Amino acid sequence: MTRLYWGFFLILTFVISLPLSWWMLARFDFGYPFLYDTLAIEQHIANYAPKNKQGKKHFELTSKEQRLGLFHGVVEAIQNHGTGLRQLAYTDKTSAKNIPLFTQAEITHLQDVANLLDLLKVLVLFLMALWLVIVIILWRLKKTLPGVKQLLLSALILLILSALVLSIGPEIVFNQLHRWVFPDNHQWFFYYEDSLMSTMMKAPDLFAYIAALLALLSMAITSLLFVVLRRFLK
Repeated sequence: MTRLYWGFFLILTFVISLPLSWWMLARFDFGYPFLYDTLAIEQHIANYAPKNKQGKKHFELTSKEQRLGLFHGVVEAIQNHGTGLRQLAYTDKTSAKNIPLFTQAEITHLQDVANLLDLLKVLVLFLMALWLVIVIILWRLKKTLPGVKQLLLSALILLILSALVLSIGPEIVFNQLHRWVFPDNHQWFFYYEDSLMSTMMKAPDLFAYIAALLALLSMAITSLLFVVLRRFLK
């Protein structure tokens, strides 16, 4: 049971590390400027933007700098209650007109994402408070963190659980999570030909890389927290 207790505390520490990782990565637009080239997003846009069926013409003629700026605008908006989503637009070089980047369905989806982030902030505060309470209890009881071997065994539980989830299939898991968290009557899946949002982000490929960055950074923060805690509890 001791391993399970420490496994729970390890998972909790990892979970509260996620919002910190999110905040840090958001400062760099989740690596989009780097992933833009790595995932060949420019070629992806060149292929699918001309096929857009929603009247969003000539997005393929925009510059890389403008696309990076638009993505930054999305990052800022979803973290600020969706403010500014309707104002995001690109310049059509052939007519010099500003064209709204998103359709109403896309705005609704991104607003849902912003609303979800607002709800998660409340949950994160609760989990952080719980984590602090546990740390105080450990300190009052003069408990010390287990050694590296026992922590690795506890981490193995987390890895096994993650592997079981992923064995279902990343795409199936991704789609099911969307069904759970977003309203039934709100569209969340967009074909490239119908969405500059999906085209510009090369969804879901970009999200897989961002999830990996979040996980790796959270693991690093978790490890750092345990090093600090180990010294504190001594």
